Amino acid sequence: MNNRFFRSILATGAVLSTAACVDLDVTNPNNPDSSQALGTPSVVAALATSSVGSWYRTATFYEGTMMMQVTADHATANFGNFGMRFNNEEPRIPYNNNSASGDEPAARVMYNGYYSALSAANDVLLAFDLGLTFGSVAENERIMSTALFTQAATLMGLALQYDQGFPTTRPPVTLADAAIQPYTVMLDSAMAAWDRVIAIADGKGWSWNTEWLPLFDAEPSADVVARIARTMAARTLVLGARTGAQNTATDWAQVLAYADAGITGTGLTDIDFSITDDGGILWYDYIKLYGNLDSWTRVDQRLINRMVPTIPVKFNGSANQPANINADRLDLRVADAAGTCGASLNTCIAGNGPDEDYINTRTVIGDPGRGIWMQSTFYHKRWRRTSFANAGAVRLGGENVYVLAAENDLMIAEALARTGGDLTRAAALVNKTRVTRGGLAAVAADANAILAAIDYERDVELLNTSALSLFDGRRFERLQIGTFRHMPMPARELEILGRPVYTFGGAVENPSGM
Repeated sequence: MNNRFFRSILATGAVLSTAACVDLDVTNPNNPDSSQALGTPSVVAALATSSVGSWYRTATFYEGTMMMQVTADHATANFGNFGMRFNNEEPRIPYNNNSASGDEPAARVMYNGYYSALSAANDVLLAFDLGLTFGSVAENERIMSTALFTQAATLMGLALQYDQGFPTTRPPVTLADAAIQPYTVMLDSAMAAWDRVIAIADGKGWSWNTEWLPLFDAEPSADVVARIARTMAARTLVLGARTGAQNTATDWAQVLAYADAGITGTGLTDIDFSITDDGGILWYDYIKLYGNLDSWTRVDQRLINRMVPTIPVKFNGSANQPANINADRLDLRVADAAGTCGASLNTCIAGNGPDEDYINTRTVIGDPGRGIWMQSTFYHKRWRRTSFANAGAVRLGGENVYVLAAENDLMIAEALARTGGDLTRAAALVNKTRVTRGGLAAVAADANAILAAIDYERDVELLNTSALSLFDGRRFERLQIGTFRHMPMPARELEILGRPVYTFGGAVENPSGM
């Protein structure tokens, strides 16, 4: 049996192509001679610069991300696709980590996609170790920094999503050269890689080409790359916690140091880490494409209940929904649709304001026989432009947020609250969205009140940015009993390695893997 991970990790140039693929299980069957490929600057440059896009398309892919949002009770759906139906069951059942299961791709596809991008980045760094040069210090740094960014981002993704993996930073020669390590080691490897990105980009005058990373909110200058890397490093520390106890033990002083020099921070102009949609060619985001498609996923009512307490935490039939959401809401980011919703939401949501992210459509999708609690009348419209609700021509030029400036502000605020820092500043950062967008009362400069408000704001403000709902849910201890806290290594990988297949989740046995 072939091992896709090791075929990818051993093959130089595994992601040379910059073409978008629906299936991320792409390997290089030709396995070109590595010494020749790694000695060719144009080949190595293409490998490095395209690897960033390979990471991004993996991190926002529908297999894995949609299932995690559903099982975290943020999105809801009962369609059989993407592992959403069975991992939305109540009480929770174990994730079916079986190579013959229909849910099997939910663990495998992102795992293989991350390692394919990591393989490319590692080959580039090996080429530099072997003496390859691009003619100037600045050009060497430009190319090397893209590979380092991919290495850091893929190791972060693997560490956050899976319980264990291969924290390899160089191509292994044989399968025996790579040892499986727990997620804690993966987190350490990701942090070391982020520090290398920051070190190589800090204070430099070069920029990445726009096509390497088409940022929506800024140009990819060395300064911006370093700022994004700091935010991503802070995020790695924050989201790596699997339990409330681990969350408390996070190095919050270090989080503050990274985040306060990130995409927001003291003396800095706020930017989002957002990608410009190219209409479905290379730069697109399946979390937006499906997560903001009204006919595919809806918003779980547990989230809506936090904004509108009269809404039950589980849908139990339209007749039991309050008649007037606008009268009952606490948060202005949720509203009744402005019109009557028919086959398309375009008309009925047109009259809603730009900050009304959650819309009560008064209609549901899916089969109630599969679990009426999986249905919801609420739709998340904030990123509708870059969803499948629109054709590629409409999506072109739209914003695909990966990390909102608000998320970085909330990390700064949480770090301040947890380290005895400036609570007045922390409250002001939380209130930037809580008051301005939500219309809620300003939170006071009290640590406990600030932490509660941060939990709420992250829940409401960050939906469908990236797949962080599960990661926040586990560290704030608000996942349903039996929800897996991370995913297992894919069954196919374990079978190839000759290891027992295992899984997590289920209300009775082995719920969390902790």
